[in-house]
Amino acid sequence: MASKSPNIFCGTCSRGSKSTKAIKYCTDCEDGLCSDCVDFHGRIKSCASHHVIDVNVIDVNSFIVNKSCDVHPDMVLELFCSDHDALCCRSCMVSDHRSCDKLLPIEVAAKGVKSSTMFENINTDVRFLNTAVNELADKKRKGMVSLNNSRDIAQQKVKTLKGQLQKRIQEIEAVLMSEIDKMHTNMSKKSSDDLEKICDRQKKIQNISEQFKSVTTHGSESQIFMFIHNMKNELNCQANDFEDLLLSQKDVSLSFIESDSLSFIKSFGSVEMKEASFDIKYKPFKGQQAQNLQQQRKIPTQFKLDVKFKAAGAIIAGIGVTKGNRLFLCNYTDSNLYVMSDNGQHLATIQMDGKQWGIVMEEDNYLAWITLPDIQSVQAVDVVTMKKKGQLIKVPWECYGIAFIDDQIAVGSYGKIYIISKTGEIKKTLDVGGSDVHSISVGQTHQLYFAQGNIGKSTLKSVGLDGLVTSISAENVNNLVGVKRDRIGNAYLLECTANFKIYSFEDKSIKTILTKNEGLNNPYGFAFSNDFSKLCISNCNTKEILVFQCT
Repeated sequence: MASKSPNIFCGTCSRGSKSTKAIKYCTDCEDGLCSDCVDFHGRIKSCASHHVIDVNVIDVNSFIVNKSCDVHPDMVLELFCSDHDALCCRSCMVSDHRSCDKLLPIEVAAKGVKSSTMFENINTDVRFLNTAVNELADKKRKGMVSLNNSRDIAQQKVKTLKGQLQKRIQEIEAVLMSEIDKMHTNMSKKSSDDLEKICDRQKKIQNISEQFKSVTTHGSESQIFMFIHNMKNELNCQANDFEDLLLSQKDVSLSFIESDSLSFIKSFGSVEMKEASFDIKYKPFKGQQAQNLQQQRKIPTQFKLDVKFKAAGAIIAGIGVTKGNRLFLCNYTDSNLYVMSDNGQHLATIQMDGKQWGIVMEEDNYLAWITLPDIQSVQAVDVVTMKKKGQLIKVPWECYGIAFIDDQIAVGSYGKIYIISKTGEIKKTLDVGGSDVHSISVGQTHQLYFAQGNIGKSTLKSVGLDGLVTSISAENVNNLVGVKRDRIGNAYLLECTANFKIYSFEDKSIKTILTKNEGLNNPYGFAFSNDFSKLCISNCNTKEILVFQCT
């Protein structure tokens, strides 16, 4: 919020070719009002409920509430759908929310918004991200000072060693000092460039923070409600960009390593660059979690192959996707877990304790949980540092499919699903019969959908925590190796006979979406991106990852 009064003129007078300084500002009309017009404005019936504030506390640039529909730009947002957690216009209501039960006018849904959990989450998210980027900028500045100090220390070590090396040292010193200065120059330039990026991100986040403070302090409940809904996507983008920025930053310094031998010395030693990740207290937003239903308002109906690539020639089984669309690829060939971008760029290789099959992401805690069938274990990986974390969790038998249910781990084995705590305590054993459980997905009522790829013809089944197994579909599936539910109740099914299908919760039918004609060849695993805009499928026979664009 600006501390000085902005130069705002009365909009009504200006349209009458008269310049009058405004004393009030209507946040609904987005217009300044002079002393005469503010009284007239209040007497107009359609404006009686408008939110009018003192002009001295408004900064027009930071008080922006978008009232237009993103899908239908010529329409105004008037309604809120609780089923989809989305603001919508009347056209959206007809096209996307016809069957929704909980459509409310924004004015009604906004009542008490400042005391809502969503408000508290967004408020916390803005403060937390702002604090984190400020902390990163501060530590980067301190790191650059430390980098300069480390240069001085390294050079002093070189000078100390110089007195012991007599004649040879004069030639070697010049080379080594030049190397230190060159490396320092390059590192300093990179650090300066990085700081510029951080400061740019800092400004953008501070701008969001200022907008949020302005709207929540001086806006009406409807405006606050619309604003925090409108800003969730922007905040999510800023959070993802900040996460990528944070991962790319290292605290760098120089050190000098002395040589042990002086008799056959060819150089003073070597210059090393030391790196350490910044310890920034940063967690994913609660506000991001509230967008799940909104992100998937429609079922993907069209799938276009975007790219295909291989992961070092490995057979990939399970696929885990982070919010930033990094792919964690479970390698059923050896113990290397591959991390790649969704366009095939190799990002990291993580040495696991065995071959991997299934994976489930727990990004709130920066973790991926992975099954290792050959050693009958589950292993956790930190998705930020991309390193193994904690101890192996032992399972009574070979384990394949994996899912999260009530902060516990559901692990598929031969004819059984084990419910296990994160410390390895077996809470329940569910007998599902048949063969190995290759995939598990949690339903809306905590039932566990499961897939058994070694069974030829069967129906889609689920098991409750009470152990009751239920057939979900009337139609058969063949060699079902993968199953995943979406956020609106449908189940996506992968058959290793090269078919990708969808089970509709509305008409209880199973429809084929992709076949071998689209490139499927003995597929083992699949995963959607968080917003369901991309589908990744792993082929066993060709050892390829197929990435489809979903619309």
